[in-house]
Amino acid sequence: MRNPFSVPDVPDPTGADAEAFAGRIQATDLEGDENAMAWVAIATDADSLDGAWSSRWRSGNGAWQQGVATFHRDGDRVFIFYKDAGTYLFEGVQRGDRIVGRYVNVNEPTDSSPWVGILVTPYRIDGFWGLGRWDFRRCSPEERPEPIVAAVLTEARRLSPAALRELLGFARYLRWRGGPGEGP
Repeated sequence: MRNPFSVPDVPDPTGADAEAFAGRIQATDLEGDENAMAWVAIATDADSLDGAWSSRWRSGNGAWQQGVATFHRDGDRVFIFYKDAGTYLFEGVQRGDRIVGRYVNVNEPTDSSPWVGILVTPYRIDGFWGLGRWDFRRCSPEERPEPIVAAVLTEARRLSPAALRELLGFARYLRWRGGPGEGP
């Protein structure tokens, strides 16, 4: 067994299809990427990739599914154990700012896909799989959003574009109006 999580290993983690998939993944717009905004509310030290991460995945433009993950490095090999309603094991090889490999659903081994993670910072990995995104995030000490801010961000992501524009318009109105004695 290669992985440290006592589950069956990922079959052929760096096979030809994983390598071909990695060749098709282009670097994202780092500032405009969906994973750029902190969506994690608990600050985490990041001396290495090892340890706890928050994670989310989705197919296409579908709803995000959130879970937690544990990273473990062994040389250039990276193992990720992810849990939400399901349990997944990732295995890949780190090459510079990328992790190239595959994941497998521990309970349904036919549910497997190549996966590529782009290491943006020690707190952010923009991930891609065959049908969409699978990102990992930690909250850096500089981000540390207050819990209420994290809750507002979570709720704002659920709004339709029209409702979000309305909310932002109202916020601009309040800022323009100012506090007592500050309005026009």
